[in-house]
Amino acid sequence: MAIGVIALIIVAAGIWVVFSQGGNDPVPEENIQEELKAHAMEIAAQIDGDAFAALKPGDETTPEFIAIRDQLAAFRDAHPEILYVYTMRKVGNATEYVVDADYGSGDAPRIGEVYYPTEGDAAFLAGFEEPSAEDEYYTETWGNIVATTISGYAPIRDSSGAVVGLVGVDMGSVKVIADAGTLPKAPTEAELKALATEIAGKIDGDTLAALKPGDETTAEFIAIRDQLVAFRDENPGVIYIYTMRKVGNATEYIVDADYGTGDGVEIGYTYLPTEEDTAFLAGFERPSAEPYYIGEWGDVVYMATSGYAPIKDASGAVVGVVCVDIGSVITEDMLKDLAVEIAGKIDGDALAALKPGDETTSEFIAIRDRLAAFRDEKPGVLYVYTMRKVGDTIEYIVDADYTPGDEPAIGTIYQPTDADSRLLAGFVGPSAESELSTEEWDNATAFIISGYAPVKDSTGAIVGLVGVDMGSTVPH
Repeated sequence: MAIGVIALIIVAAGIWVVFSQGGNDPVPEENIQEELKAHAMEIAAQIDGDAFAALKPGDETTPEFIAIRDQLAAFRDAHPEILYVYTMRKVGNATEYVVDADYGSGDAPRIGEVYYPTEGDAAFLAGFEEPSAEDEYYTETWGNIVATTISGYAPIRDSSGAVVGLVGVDMGSVKVIADAGTLPKAPTEAELKALATEIAGKIDGDTLAALKPGDETTAEFIAIRDQLVAFRDENPGVIYIYTMRKVGNATEYIVDADYGTGDGVEIGYTYLPTEEDTAFLAGFERPSAEPYYIGEWGDVVYMATSGYAPIKDASGAVVGVVCVDIGSVITEDMLKDLAVEIAGKIDGDALAALKPGDETTSEFIAIRDRLAAFRDEKPGVLYVYTMRKVGDTIEYIVDADYTPGDEPAIGTIYQPTDADSRLLAGFVGPSAESELSTEEWDNATAFIISGYAPVKDSTGAIVGLVGVDMGSTVPH
């Protein structure tokens, strides 16, 4: 239960998010639950339960509150693997925060802020009685922040031994992706290949080839992992780096730069390549790269692009591949900002005057070319178009990809459905979808997520909207 992660946004700036090949969720490392319980028990035993029980809303500036808060913060600082420490207590059928290690540094909750447990909070509620821990990681995103955590809990007792609350300890990662509002500049295929080739040449192929499941704590594994981490840190555009090898018709992870942080995977974790993995598989033979692709990781939608290069042993034989990913989370704010940006560049008076048959006029062509130029300069943007309401329907006006005789032309009808609430909202103010959608085109499947913004004329009246689709396509 990631009940306090928002406060971590303040203290974790500068760390990168990671995505795993194939979009697999993070898998808890062995014994992490016992480690979480032990941490929770240790700090719970240090808290003055009598002072804790007496705290009430408004006591955030008292010496008693500050003493416990500083105690929690010091405990976290002494254990770098811990991201977040907080305390809670039961109040009827609900629970409320008491002391949060980050109170006063940002968005951390004050005394009395309520949290209503759900059916998924069994481990959390059990922590009011005995040490407990979650059995899986939890991922949330805010703006350009992604948090992936797993939690442990232990009861807090007063001097009589009565339980007066609970301490929660979160381990994992909270990561800043890129500046909100846009994706990083798209690297060229040559740049991706060069990055992958550079780090592949630094990896000891003989050592890598000898690693087997269970070797994650060996000096050999740690040396390669730290080498990957250092390479990522030296190249700010890189968000994820890992090595893999072929095992029959499958592939498996070997060393992951983020193993041990709550995001990485262990040696032997299997990935079955699909028909879309041609660049990945080619990387076992020669440097290769692929364009931006879109995906989902938990409730996070992201764009990434990858470079690959073979890793060789001392004899020159290929023993694996190194994979280097560059990318960013796609947020609703990012989509709205993109739509607002291009909406402000459209001549609303000219747009409003366009009617079917005007596709060859200079006014239409000027708007079409402006949309197309915007798309071409924004990495990950697949499609840009304008629409307007006509009675109970919607019709296209100018499409960035329109060519004579093509669709959609001016007046092509789109009949909105119940699923188009975000689209319709875009005629009033900036709006964005929160999930990926799939569309079948003539020779490809498109995976897209859209943002919308109203287009206004010179009087400020809304005359339509612009839609911006980010995504990728997979040929049939």
